[in-house]
Amino acid sequence: MKLRYTPQALNDLQELYAYISDTLGNPTAAKQITKAVLDACATLKHFPELGVSIGAKTGFETDLRMLVCKNQIALYRIDVDCDTVSISRIINAKQDYMRILFGDVESMANESSSPE
Repeated sequence: MKLRYTPQALNDLQELYAYISDTLGNPTAAKQITKAVLDACATLKHFPELGVSIGAKTGFETDLRMLVCKNQIALYRIDVDCDTVSISRIINAKQDYMRILFGDVESMANESSSPE
């Protein structure tokens, strides 16, 4: 399979690198962590279902999968027809990835369960 990164995923990687390198003052760690994330994502070319299905984990209908690497989560989709794995986002594992991906999940759940 081919591997592609969305512009948002590339931006996420740049921000991660800049934060660790500039804000935390550790350019060596920035290189190591971004390399580890890129290497982990590269394994998806050969093992695209390596990550966990977010839909199976959360019950939300989505084709997104996630691969955890260090303290980062790579969110991706598999397009079998195009023989491609697309990395959509790379976010810190401590962030609320459900809110980042789906917005205010709690209010969506309340709206769908409220009688009309």
